[in-house]
Amino acid sequence: MKKQQKNTYLFNQSQWKEITITPNAIKQILFLINTNAENKGIKLIVKKSGCAGFRYVMELINKEISEKKDDIVFFYKNILIQISKKDIPFLEGIKIDFVENNINKVFKFYNPKLEKFCGCGESFSIN
Repeated sequence: MKKQQKNTYLFNQSQWKEITITPNAIKQILFLINTNAENKGIKLIVKKSGCAGFRYVMELINKEISEKKDDIVFFYKNILIQISKKDIPFLEGIKIDFVENNINKVFKFYNPKLEKFCGCGESFSIN
């Protein structure tokens, strides 16, 4: 039986400055997804936060994929990714990495459009 994909977005490659995910981040994301059979993928979110204005949030999708018309869903190397259309300007061109430094393990978001970020590195603003 063929599985129907709903709400999957095909980007116009001439306009979309896609998201890049490093091999370390792919490995960690797949590990997190596989911790629960109900996990489907990840949702990338930009939230208002901190002294600089915004922060990136990554959540596991562990239920049905949103049917909201404001969300888009696509695959990046077998990882289902969901984002809100309103967040596209903040997510275009970002690189997601997973960094292990002694006991600290964290996802890092690198955005070439960053204008400023706060001292703790948790929030940012872009042009």
